[in-house]
Amino acid sequence: MSPVPTRPRVAVAVVSLALAVDMFLYGSLVPLLPVLPAVAGSPGAAGALFAVYAVAMLVAIPLVGRWVDRSGPRAPLLAGLLALAAATALFAAAVETPGPLGLTVLLLARAAQGVAAAATWSAGLALIAATHPPHRRGTVMGLALSAVGVGVLLGPAVSGPLAAAFGPRAPFLLVAALAAADAVARLLWIAPVGGTPAATPLRVVARGPRAGLLIGLTALGAAAIAFAEPVLPLHLSDLGLGITAIGLVFGAAALLGGLAAPLAGALTDRFGATRVAAVGTLLAAVGFALCGLPAPGPSIAGVVTVGVGAQLVLAPTLVLIGGLAEHTRPPAYGAAYALYNLAYTAGLAVAPLAAGTAAALAGVAATTIAAAAVAALTGLGLILRRRTPSPPTRPVDR
Repeated sequence: MSPVPTRPRVAVAVVSLALAVDMFLYGSLVPLLPVLPAVAGSPGAAGALFAVYAVAMLVAIPLVGRWVDRSGPRAPLLAGLLALAAATALFAAAVETPGPLGLTVLLLARAAQGVAAAATWSAGLALIAATHPPHRRGTVMGLALSAVGVGVLLGPAVSGPLAAAFGPRAPFLLVAALAAADAVARLLWIAPVGGTPAATPLRVVARGPRAGLLIGLTALGAAAIAFAEPVLPLHLSDLGLGITAIGLVFGAAALLGGLAAPLAGALTDRFGATRVAAVGTLLAAVGFALCGLPAPGPSIAGVVTVGVGAQLVLAPTLVLIGGLAEHTRPPAYGAAYALYNLAYTAGLAVAPLAAGTAAALAGVAATTIAAAAVAALTGLGLILRRRTPSPPTRPVDR
């Protein structure tokens, strides 16, 4: 007897929960950076902790993408739980350990987290795309992306107060409980789905229409989020904010970014990706210009503005990356979202290292002004870009 197919609404709910849990763990470290003995106030060490996550994800994504196309999304989603459990245990073990040993274990934890995210993102987004028709993907991908934004930025909002009240290991006990609920959802509600006999190479999907523009915007949206994470907690701490206040600042950005993501997805279905992404990049530019100012109020406003702008960039790009799957026949959802994830994690890998290094050499203000200039030029380029009709394309047979 064939298993009951995964229902579309269930797919969105389970994948959204999985993304939120992974990204909650990712973001939980943000308000703890100023007090971690292994970091000791170093922007370089903070940047490395965020970059190693992305490097591990970059290594794992191509393998997971092919696995999804061959066997379906269920097995990769379940395998991601093992990496999530390992990351949680390592974080809890090393969060109070000073010196090189503590930093090494934290780096290993971030790497395990990156592997978990590779499985969740590639398999989860492929499942959503496979269970929804193209005209509905804008809204449902926006909903899933809102879970990512909430997880990444709500993690600090919860972990800051928890760590202040119960110690730095408390946030990871909460992650363990969330991971248990995530495991139940993945086991019970995701049905096995057969894969294709041969996986489509990434280079075939990358030849889809406007792939270069979409990949570039994806990397920019991810970089906007990742750029703030290693530098701004330390900057806000220097301005007098404690770990609870820093967590609440990023929580406010999570709330507004989470509300913006599904709206951006719906607007993309109506007005197109270029217009929505242009607004997002310009909004992020304003936020970066505010972030590095030597006063708490403008810096806090900047963090929130960058969070919203990044979601406006990422939501339409996520939808259009999904459309690349239809460039092949049959659709290569696993490869298409693996390509999206590669672009996303490239932004996550480069931005924190660049931010940490630039802040150490030139200061926070100069670093955030440079980021604002890059975002503004990108937004203006999207606005001024002449719209040329694309030649009709037909699906490519594998």
